[in-house]
Parts: sequence; C-alpha cells; structure tokens
Amino acid sequence: MPTVRKSKVELTEDNFSELLLASMDQAVDHAKEKLTLKTETLELPSEPPKYSKSKIKKIREEILKVSQPVFASILACSPSAIKSWERGDNKPNGAARRLLQLIESNPTQFIESISS
Repeated sequence: MPTVRKSKVELTEDNFSELLLASMDQAVDHAKEKLTLKTETLELPSEPPKYSKSKIKKIREEILKVSQPVFASILACSPSAIKSWERGDNKPNGAARRLLQLIESNPTQFIESISS
C-alpha cells in the first residue's frame, strides 16, 4: 500500500470545502486499501484505585496538610463531597480517584501543575 505524506495545511474559510473533499477522497482510498493513513497507538491506563475513607483523610491531612474546604477546592468538588467520602457515606468517582492517585504519587508536582 503506498503511503502519501503531505505537509500540514492551514484550514481557512477559503480552502475548507477543498480540504473536506480531499479528506473524503483519502477516506475512500483508505477503505479500498489504496492508502495507509497515519495511526497512533495509545496505551490506556488502568482504572484508578479505589480509596477508603481513611486513605482519603490521610491524603488530605498528612500529605497535603489542608482542611476539607481547601481539599475540596483543590479537587474542584464541594466540601460536602469530601465530608461524605471521609465518613464513608459516598465514594469518589473515577475522575476524583484519578486526582487522588496523582496527589498520592507526587503531591508537589500535582500542586505545581494546578497552580497558576
């Protein structure tokens, strides 16, 4: 299968329809195995770990050394969510668990990455 390499072209109002038609032609050629398109492989991370109420409290108190409202601000959630997690009434969702994982693995880098 031949590989066609083209340089990047800026998309404008003037060339939009031309580029759209060209991309449709490429899609058809790819479907007919006349063209190999660039692909990238991405290894997906495993699911973030589940956190117990004591582990969440330990991350907040011992690693970050912050209050519940400050911790809530860091995680972009409500203080009531933090209270609920630490009481064991609710569990953090996947996104919150991923943030907890990042904090736990490198708290300094995490705080630096969210500071503006």
